[in-house]
Amino acid sequence: MKKVTHYIYSIACCLIIFLTQQSFASQPEYSTAGFFELPNTGRTVYSMNPAWRMYKDHLEGAEQPDFNDKEWDLISLPDGIEYVPSEASGCVNYQGEVWYRKHFTPEETWKGKQLFLHFEAIMGKAKVWINGTLVNEHYGGFLPVIANVTEYLNYEEDNVIAVWADNSNDPSYPPGKPQDMLDFTYSGGIYRDCWMIVHNNVFITDPNYENETAGGGLFVSFGHISQSQSEIRLDAHVRNSSNTYFSGKIEYQLFDKDNRRVCQASKAFSVSKGKARNTSLTIKVEKPELWEPDSPYLYQLHVLLKDKSGHIVDGYRRRIGIRSIEFKGKDGFWLNGKPYPYPLIGANRHQDFAISQIAFIGEMQRNCAMQVSGSSAMHTIRRFLPLWMLAMS
Repeated sequence: MKKVTHYIYSIACCLIIFLTQQSFASQPEYSTAGFFELPNTGRTVYSMNPAWRMYKDHLEGAEQPDFNDKEWDLISLPDGIEYVPSEASGCVNYQGEVWYRKHFTPEETWKGKQLFLHFEAIMGKAKVWINGTLVNEHYGGFLPVIANVTEYLNYEEDNVIAVWADNSNDPSYPPGKPQDMLDFTYSGGIYRDCWMIVHNNVFITDPNYENETAGGGLFVSFGHISQSQSEIRLDAHVRNSSNTYFSGKIEYQLFDKDNRRVCQASKAFSVSKGKARNTSLTIKVEKPELWEPDSPYLYQLHVLLKDKSGHIVDGYRRRIGIRSIEFKGKDGFWLNGKPYPYPLIGANRHQDFAISQIAFIGEMQRNCAMQVSGSSAMHTIRRFLPLWMLAMS
């Protein structure tokens, strides 16, 4: 009897381990600042979400490092300033100024690197200081707020990030209308994640920070698309912040959902010290799995910068779906070279939740989109302002 019990116990343990592994394998993943980390590329992402101090009102001098914030509320990001009732209509939420401060000591490994402080979103008008120095001023609550803080950190001592934000009605940035004229609330605060992006002095730029027309970062587009062969156009913007001329190559590797390499290509390039430049490359994929709403197939694109000795100096991973879209007048909408069989009917999905308002993590975004998709039979769900895009069947 003991042998039988031991056998059943062993089988149960194996089953639990297998189901746990399957659960972890099927968990969705969420990008950091628009990309996924790759190991051993010289690029590391640190969460700056924990341990902030918050004060809700007007203050003078709160950007200074020695300002006393010990009595402020202790919070972690994302933060929406306050919790509100589940039915928070009638503009009951707070509108006005709010301050955030975070104390931290930089890692020794950050020395000699480029450091970018990346807020995925701050609602309304915002100013960001590092150790008392203003490093960014931003208007609008739906795009990232990014600052290069490389020159402003003090190692082996306390450093202070200070953020001032104001979600008051203001016609100078979208949506522009007073809140009581809208069917949603602005809410407020640093309502998305905050990261410290650390990488080498030659790097792929961030398009939001560079602020170039149709440029900056990694831009993926598509040429000819068919089920037999598809073209992927890759445009990368690379900056050299070092004091020496850089010569090397950029390499792309495309993997399918089973992590099998589908194709790869590289191109030599160089960039002068203190300068930035674009480099372009087209790769061809044989018999691609095309993206469509009922089968949203995503490839994993690895992009690597290598010096002339072949050492990786920067890199990361992006998810891409291969597809083409066309509007053909009276012939309607075409997807992947074919007429789309369904009418394009949708609805706006506001980003607010009960209680926490607009401050929530990616898993909550995904769950909300899945619920709307399941209850409405819609094929795609897109948030109504340009911060999040969720596409799922």
